[in-house]
Amino acid sequence: MTRELLFKWLEPLSKLGMPGTNSLEHAKNILSSLKEEGFEFSKPSKPSHDDTVAEKELRKSIQSLVVKLLSNVDDATKSDVRVVCGCYVIAVLYEIHKDLSNLSSPVAEAGEKESSLKAVDNPPPPPSLISVQQTKIVEDALRLVNYTIVLGCLSLEASQYIKVMVARRKFVFGPNLVTITPSCRHIFLASLMKIILDFYENPSLGSSLRGSLFPEMITVLLELCFAPGKVKDHPEDTAYFRERLEKLLSAMDANQTLQHLLLLKGIAKNGGWLQKVCGSFIVRRYMMQPNGVAAVIGAGLIVCDGKDWKHCEAVAGLISHAKYPNIDEFYSTVGPQISALMMEQGLKPEILRVVMVVVSQLAERSATLTALHVTKDLLQPLMDTINHSMTSQMTNCSLTLCVGRIHKLFVEIASPSASASLMGLLKPLIDPLVAVAAFPASYLRNLAKQCVTRFMTQQSSEEVIRILLHVCRVNLLPEFPTINPNVSFCLDDEGGLKVDVKSVCQQKVLEDDENLAKVVVQILEELKNPEIVRTFYESLVSYIDFRILNKKETSSTILESDCDIRDKQFEAIRRIYISCSLLSNLAENEKLTNDLFQNLSAAVPIVVTLLKTCCQTCEDDALDKTRLSFMLHVIMMVSCYVNEQISRKKMSSEDWKGLKLLLPSLEEIKNSVSDEAVLLFVEQLRNAVVTHGVITTATIENNQTLEKDKNEQQQHAPVRESSEVDKSSNSSRGVSCVSNKTSVKSTCKTENNTVNMEKLQNDSGSDKNTEEKSYKSSYSAAMEDVVSHMLPIRGHGLLALSKLVEERDSETISHKEQLLALFQHGLKEEDSYLYLNAIQGLAVLCDAFPEKVVGILTQEFAAGNRSPEDRAKLAETLARASKRLGPILPHYKPQFINCLLSGIRDSEPIVRASSLSSLGDVCKILRFSLGSIMFEVFEVLQGVIDTDNAVEVRRAAVLVVTLILQGLGRDAFLVLKDVIRNLYRVLRLVQTRDPDDIVRLHAQLAIEEIDSITREFLLPKLNLTKRMYVADIPPKEFF
Repeated sequence: MTRELLFKWLEPLSKLGMPGTNSLEHAKNILSSLKEEGFEFSKPSKPSHDDTVAEKELRKSIQSLVVKLLSNVDDATKSDVRVVCGCYVIAVLYEIHKDLSNLSSPVAEAGEKESSLKAVDNPPPPPSLISVQQTKIVEDALRLVNYTIVLGCLSLEASQYIKVMVARRKFVFGPNLVTITPSCRHIFLASLMKIILDFYENPSLGSSLRGSLFPEMITVLLELCFAPGKVKDHPEDTAYFRERLEKLLSAMDANQTLQHLLLLKGIAKNGGWLQKVCGSFIVRRYMMQPNGVAAVIGAGLIVCDGKDWKHCEAVAGLISHAKYPNIDEFYSTVGPQISALMMEQGLKPEILRVVMVVVSQLAERSATLTALHVTKDLLQPLMDTINHSMTSQMTNCSLTLCVGRIHKLFVEIASPSASASLMGLLKPLIDPLVAVAAFPASYLRNLAKQCVTRFMTQQSSEEVIRILLHVCRVNLLPEFPTINPNVSFCLDDEGGLKVDVKSVCQQKVLEDDENLAKVVVQILEELKNPEIVRTFYESLVSYIDFRILNKKETSSTILESDCDIRDKQFEAIRRIYISCSLLSNLAENEKLTNDLFQNLSAAVPIVVTLLKTCCQTCEDDALDKTRLSFMLHVIMMVSCYVNEQISRKKMSSEDWKGLKLLLPSLEEIKNSVSDEAVLLFVEQLRNAVVTHGVITTATIENNQTLEKDKNEQQQHAPVRESSEVDKSSNSSRGVSCVSNKTSVKSTCKTENNTVNMEKLQNDSGSDKNTEEKSYKSSYSAAMEDVVSHMLPIRGHGLLALSKLVEERDSETISHKEQLLALFQHGLKEEDSYLYLNAIQGLAVLCDAFPEKVVGILTQEFAAGNRSPEDRAKLAETLARASKRLGPILPHYKPQFINCLLSGIRDSEPIVRASSLSSLGDVCKILRFSLGSIMFEVFEVLQGVIDTDNAVEVRRAAVLVVTLILQGLGRDAFLVLKDVIRNLYRVLRLVQTRDPDDIVRLHAQLAIEEIDSITREFLLPKLNLTKRMYVADIPPKEFF
């Protein structure tokens, strides 16, 4: 009954401030009704005769507590009805608290146990439990207290959060907020909070204080514990409330407490005491504890919108800019936690972003401590690759997560203008990152390349050149560690990379250098700095010396062995090869070529130096081939640029004047080089420069064709006409030597007119043929395409030349030496379109240059560094070349058979299958010429059928047997007499046991081929014919 009476008195007060009950008049009416029931708040009331003893005591207790609370304020405050209502609410709640506490006493609990034994199936609720409606009344009543008398006692800084909540809940009670006289605030607030903190520990009354009202509780306690004035003036209260605050925080959920502290820190005045206190609590109590960083990040993302990157940066700033007296201890405690989060897989994107921003900001604060405590574990897998003493421990070490997180930190999170201290963390890892970027088959290559590019953007132009020369192994720098030479990379199961340790192979080193050159060119392209491109060109030239092997190097000291000398020579040759590869890749890149020639006056001296380097005398055959290839790339680079500028009509007289500085070097190359492809491009470039783009190679060839046609017509014309035509031709030829642009155009016009006049004197058929030849020939058009600056057009030019050779075009066949040189040069192209068209061109030249072409094709297949798809197509080209050779194929049998057998041992199934297919075509053409290699071929085929796991390879092996049998026909027993029995047994076994249907079908076809040959051999067809001689005389055998 007592509890119901208390809630009856409390309910109308708890609704104050809500819509409809927010006026002061309404509050006065409620107090008046309470006075009618015997309450008097200014002095103790007189007991009524109708009240019971319990009710009298209850009213007396409530009145005494209200009077006690109001005694802590001045008279002006006492006159505020809202203060009186708040004190009355506290007094009633205190009585409810005492009632519930008495019911929760040990005696009451013992009574509950006895009653529970009687009714186990349906135990009654505990007496201390209040209903949901009563809980809601308590929550509203406490909210009224917080928004009125408690709020009036707070300082301006601490009251901000409660004011925000008042506005959010639309709490309106009177025309303005309650204001307590400053001199009374602390005593009044302390007396209120001592009572309210007792409510907190009550299971029923404290539910709202532990839930929705917990932030307000924390705010008030922080005011009592740490407000500057209160700490000095009231030390006893400060100590008491700090103890209660510690107890409260220990009992509450850390995540909930963190959320409110972060919210208070954000709302508080910048630099104020509340912001400092909240920050100190966050750092000392939570962040510096195990898993504290993760808790702070989680709470921060809940408070703000985690999808907004600005909010993520704000949360990261709380951690990275936290104030702690000992910075070393701060980094050593927080760093490992951040490092563990960075290396954790499956982390949410917003959490990962916050972690990376924290690392970025910590690096700006102290790069040394960040490298020591934060990024050490992240960078360790790559750091191990530059440790030359740790080789066996690195095997199968994964780099996937490491490179991905580095890219996230330095590329995605860090701004383009990130500090040098952050980017400095990447400095020792440049060499391993470039090695990862040079690995051709992993998706990590782009991530690593972007990291290196971002690092380069923070460096000066001179430093970028030095770093690029270092990663290319051209000029090693001591401040940049190099990767362990015994370390290589391989793919893991997810397409990433892992470390593999194996012995160094010089051939593998050269292949890696080629991939390295491509990456460096891509980095230069992404830097978008023409000045760096020109300087890099110029720097590379100084490291190229083709005369290095002209003199035999001897040991300079006794301790230097021949092996050391060979290693030094290899490194020197390696520098030359990678420098040439870099310049060749630069020359093939249209954008970088435009960057180089953006300032033509600065580019021409670089090109002159390159051409002079190409003219060096080299006595080593392999190195000389590199020199010629390098020379051709340089000349093609200049030719493509000039042709492009001519087509766009952007060449000025000053540009032509600058390009004429190349003429002495071009003349020197022309006199010292015999390679047809080089001379072709040199002549074209020289003619373009001399005539300012009027005369090109195609123009000269067209003029030569016209003169040839005229000479053929003059031989059939009368002597008088011939002499006139010769005179006209001589005059035209004399004019054509003039280098002026107008003179050249008039010369061509005169020649065309002369030829056209002679055409009119011939019949219509001759007129038609000559009219067609007045247009540009197919060969000339194809040659123009070959020297185009656009890659697809160059590939189309090679394809057109191949088709012209197949069609036996007379003009094209007459230039077969030049075509051979062009197609050989095409083998060095990285693009598959150019490479395969060059291979096709060499195949169609087999009958013209069998000795050269067969050697080139077979060597390219056996030792070429191409992709599996390209090698498979090259094997098909070998089969087509063997068909073109026809009867002379036996002469080149060893070369074809050996290279195809080496292809059968390749690691790629597609290459093995293509090699077997081509081997079958070659053996089918060879027939009787197989000879002694027949046993080796069938041993290889049987081994493939028995052991190869790739089904397409087994199919090709069985197909080879069928092709050989078809080629031999009835002669199979004569050629294969020693292996035919074992071959038949193997085919029978394959037909019955192989799991693949197509393999079994091929085996069945081969068996049927053997059956038909056997049947034809054992049962030949009888020739039942009789020859009768009627008019002819029979041979003598008939007589």
